Amino acid sequence: MLLSFDPIKNLTTGQGGAIVPRSPEEARRARSMRLFGVAQSREEHASITSYAVEGPGLRCELSQINAVFGLVQLEHFSTVAAKRTHLWRTYRDALSELDAAALIDVDVDRSVPFNCVVRVSAAQRDTVLEVMRGQGSGVGVHYPPNRSQPAFATWHHPVPVTDEIGQQMLSLPFHPAMSDDAVHYAVAALSQALRSTS
Repeated sequence: MLLSFDPIKNLTTGQGGAIVPRSPEEARRARSMRLFGVAQSREEHASITSYAVEGPGLRCELSQINAVFGLVQLEHFSTVAAKRTHLWRTYRDALSELDAAALIDVDVDRSVPFNCVVRVSAAQRDTVLEVMRGQGSGVGVHYPPNRSQPAFATWHHPVPVTDEIGQQMLSLPFHPAMSDDAVHYAVAALSQALRSTS
Protein backbone atom coordinates (compact mmCIF):
# COMPACT_ATOMS: atom_id res chain seq x y z
CA MET A 1 0.00 0.00 0.00
CA LEU A 2 1.25 3.47 -0.87
CA LEU A 3 0.45 6.50 1.25
CA SER A 4 0.83 10.09 0.14
CA PHE A 5 1.67 12.82 2.64
CA ASP A 6 1.41 15.78 0.26
CA PRO A 7 -0.13 19.06 1.50
CA ILE A 8 -3.80 18.25 0.77
CA LYS A 9 -3.80 14.92 2.58
CA ASN A 10 -5.20 14.21 6.02
CA LEU A 11 -1.67 13.79 7.37
CA THR A 12 1.01 15.81 5.64
CA THR A 13 4.76 16.03 5.84
CA GLY A 14 4.88 18.76 3.21
CA GLN A 15 5.96 16.19 0.66
CA GLY A 16 6.70 12.50 0.56
CA GLY A 17 4.86 9.36 1.47
CA ALA A 18 5.19 5.87 2.83
CA ILE A 19 5.02 2.27 1.71
CA VAL A 20 3.27 -0.35 3.81
CA PRO A 21 4.82 -3.60 2.57
CA ARG A 22 2.89 -6.87 2.35
CA SER A 23 5.86 -9.06 3.22
CA PRO A 24 9.39 -8.87 4.68
CA GLU A 25 10.82 -9.35 1.18
CA GLU A 26 8.77 -6.45 -0.19
CA ALA A 27 9.98 -4.31 2.72
CA ARG A 28 13.61 -5.23 1.99
CA ARG A 29 13.24 -4.35 -1.71
CA ALA A 30 11.53 -1.04 -0.90
CA ARG A 31 14.32 -0.10 1.53
CA SER A 32 16.91 -0.91 -1.13
CA MET A 33 15.12 1.01 -3.88
CA ARG A 34 14.67 4.16 -1.77
CA LEU A 35 18.44 4.76 -1.66
CA PHE A 36 19.76 4.11 -5.18
CA GLY A 37 19.46 0.32 -4.85
CA VAL A 38 21.97 0.06 -2.00
CA ALA A 39 21.40 -3.20 -0.13
CA GLN A 40 22.75 -2.06 3.25
CA SER A 41 20.83 0.16 5.64
CA ARG A 42 22.14 3.66 6.37
CA GLU A 43 23.53 2.40 9.69
CA GLU A 44 25.33 -0.54 8.03
CA HIS A 45 26.54 1.70 5.22
CA ALA A 46 28.06 4.16 7.73
CA SER A 47 30.01 1.42 9.51
CA ILE A 48 31.64 -0.26 6.49
CA THR A 49 34.09 0.84 3.81
CA SER A 50 32.01 -0.35 0.86
CA TYR A 51 28.44 -1.19 -0.05
CA ALA A 52 26.50 -3.22 -2.61
CA VAL A 53 24.08 -1.86 -5.18
CA GLU A 54 21.74 -4.75 -5.86
CA GLY A 55 19.51 -3.22 -8.50
CA PRO A 56 17.87 -0.06 -9.75
CA GLY A 57 16.88 2.53 -7.23
CA LEU A 58 15.80 6.09 -6.63
CA ARG A 59 16.44 8.83 -4.11
CA CYS A 60 13.15 8.51 -2.25
CA GLU A 61 13.82 9.15 1.39
CA LEU A 62 11.61 11.29 3.56
CA SER A 63 13.83 13.98 5.01
CA GLN A 64 14.07 14.17 8.78
CA ILE A 65 12.54 17.64 8.86
CA ASN A 66 9.56 16.42 6.80
CA ALA A 67 9.21 13.42 9.12
CA VAL A 68 9.07 15.78 12.11
CA PHE A 69 6.22 17.69 10.43
CA GLY A 70 4.38 14.39 10.07
CA LEU A 71 4.97 13.34 13.68
CA VAL A 72 3.61 16.66 14.96
CA GLN A 73 0.58 16.28 12.69
CA LEU A 74 0.06 12.72 13.87
CA GLU A 75 -0.31 13.96 17.45
CA HIS A 76 -3.28 16.08 16.33
CA PHE A 77 -4.73 13.67 13.79
CA SER A 78 -7.97 12.94 15.67
CA THR A 79 -8.74 16.68 15.89
CA VAL A 80 -8.03 17.18 12.17
CA ALA A 81 -10.08 14.10 11.28
CA ALA A 82 -13.06 15.37 13.27
CA LYS A 83 -12.78 18.80 11.63
CA ARG A 84 -12.60 17.32 8.12
CA THR A 85 -15.61 15.12 8.81
CA HIS A 86 -17.55 18.11 10.13
CA LEU A 87 -16.64 20.22 7.08
CA TRP A 88 -17.64 17.46 4.68
CA ARG A 89 -21.02 17.13 6.41
CA THR A 90 -21.42 20.91 6.28
CA TYR A 91 -20.78 20.77 2.53
CA ARG A 92 -23.24 17.88 2.20
CA ASP A 93 -25.99 19.81 3.93
CA ALA A 94 -25.35 23.05 2.02
CA LEU A 95 -25.08 21.27 -1.35
CA SER A 96 -28.35 19.41 -0.80
CA GLU A 97 -30.13 22.61 -1.86
CA LEU A 98 -28.35 22.74 -5.26
CA ASP A 99 -30.01 20.69 -7.99
CA ALA A 100 -27.22 21.35 -10.50
CA ALA A 101 -24.43 19.86 -8.35
CA ALA A 102 -24.25 16.39 -6.82
CA LEU A 103 -21.81 15.63 -4.04
CA ILE A 104 -19.64 12.56 -4.53
CA ASP A 105 -20.54 10.59 -1.44
CA VAL A 106 -17.94 9.53 1.10
CA ASP A 107 -18.53 7.16 4.00
CA VAL A 108 -17.44 9.63 6.67
CA ASP A 109 -18.31 7.18 9.43
CA ARG A 110 -15.53 4.87 8.23
CA SER A 111 -13.04 7.19 6.54
CA VAL A 112 -11.62 10.69 6.81
CA PRO A 113 -12.42 12.82 3.76
CA PHE A 114 -9.48 14.72 2.29
CA ASN A 115 -11.42 16.49 -0.45
CA CYS A 116 -14.92 17.49 -1.48
CA VAL A 117 -15.88 16.66 -5.06
CA VAL A 118 -19.11 17.43 -6.86
CA ARG A 119 -20.50 16.47 -10.25
CA VAL A 120 -21.83 19.24 -12.44
CA SER A 121 -22.90 19.25 -16.07
CA ALA A 122 -19.97 18.47 -18.36
CA ALA A 123 -21.11 21.37 -20.56
CA GLN A 124 -20.75 23.75 -17.59
CA ARG A 125 -17.81 22.32 -15.63
CA ASP A 126 -14.90 24.15 -17.26
CA THR A 127 -16.72 27.48 -17.32
CA VAL A 128 -17.82 27.07 -13.69
CA LEU A 129 -14.18 26.35 -12.82
CA GLU A 130 -13.02 29.53 -14.57
CA VAL A 131 -15.74 31.69 -13.00
CA MET A 132 -15.02 30.41 -9.49
CA ARG A 133 -11.26 30.78 -9.88
CA GLY A 134 -11.83 34.30 -11.16
CA GLN A 135 -13.62 35.02 -7.89
CA GLY A 136 -10.71 33.63 -5.89
CA SER A 137 -12.21 30.23 -5.03
CA GLY A 138 -9.68 27.40 -4.77
CA VAL A 139 -11.48 24.94 -7.02
CA GLY A 140 -9.80 22.26 -9.12
CA VAL A 141 -10.32 19.18 -11.23
CA HIS A 142 -9.35 15.89 -9.63
CA TYR A 143 -8.87 13.42 -11.12
CA PRO A 144 -8.84 12.84 -14.86
CA PRO A 145 -9.57 9.22 -15.78
CA ASN A 146 -6.39 7.14 -15.77
CA ARG A 147 -7.08 5.87 -19.28
CA SER A 148 -6.66 9.44 -20.59
CA GLN A 149 -3.05 9.52 -19.36
CA PRO A 150 -0.19 8.52 -21.68
CA ALA A 151 1.23 6.16 -19.04
CA PHE A 152 -1.88 3.97 -19.33
CA ALA A 153 -2.23 4.03 -23.14
CA THR A 154 -1.25 0.35 -23.38
CA TRP A 155 -4.34 -0.65 -21.41
CA HIS A 156 -6.70 1.73 -23.21
CA HIS A 157 -10.24 0.34 -23.39
CA PRO A 158 -13.49 2.22 -23.91
CA VAL A 159 -15.00 3.27 -20.58
CA PRO A 160 -17.72 5.75 -21.55
CA VAL A 161 -19.18 6.17 -18.06
CA THR A 162 -15.74 6.93 -16.61
CA ASP A 163 -15.11 9.44 -19.40
CA GLU A 164 -18.47 11.12 -18.81
CA ILE A 165 -17.98 11.40 -15.05
CA GLY A 166 -14.41 12.60 -15.52
CA GLN A 167 -15.74 15.60 -17.45
CA GLN A 168 -18.18 16.45 -14.65
CA MET A 169 -15.91 16.38 -11.59
CA LEU A 170 -15.10 19.57 -9.71
CA SER A 171 -13.17 19.75 -6.43
CA LEU A 172 -14.30 22.41 -3.99
CA PRO A 173 -12.03 24.13 -1.44
CA PHE A 174 -11.42 21.74 1.46
CA HIS A 175 -8.97 22.22 4.30
CA PRO A 176 -9.26 21.72 8.07
CA ALA A 177 -8.53 25.42 8.63
CA MET A 178 -11.78 26.31 6.84
CA SER A 179 -14.78 27.56 8.77
CA ASP A 180 -18.42 26.71 8.22
CA ASP A 181 -18.79 30.20 6.76
CA ALA A 182 -16.09 29.41 4.19
CA VAL A 183 -17.98 26.27 3.17
CA HIS A 184 -21.20 28.26 2.73
CA TYR A 185 -19.29 30.90 0.76
CA ALA A 186 -17.89 28.20 -1.57
CA VAL A 187 -21.34 26.69 -2.10
CA ALA A 188 -22.83 30.16 -2.79
CA ALA A 189 -20.04 30.84 -5.31
CA LEU A 190 -20.72 27.47 -6.96
CA SER A 191 -24.44 28.21 -7.11
CA GLN A 192 -23.80 31.62 -8.66
CA ALA A 193 -21.35 30.19 -11.19
CA LEU A 194 -23.80 27.47 -12.18
CA ARG A 195 -26.57 30.03 -12.71
CA SER A 196 -24.30 32.28 -14.76
CA THR A 197 -23.32 29.45 -17.11
CA SER A 198 -26.72 27.86 -17.66
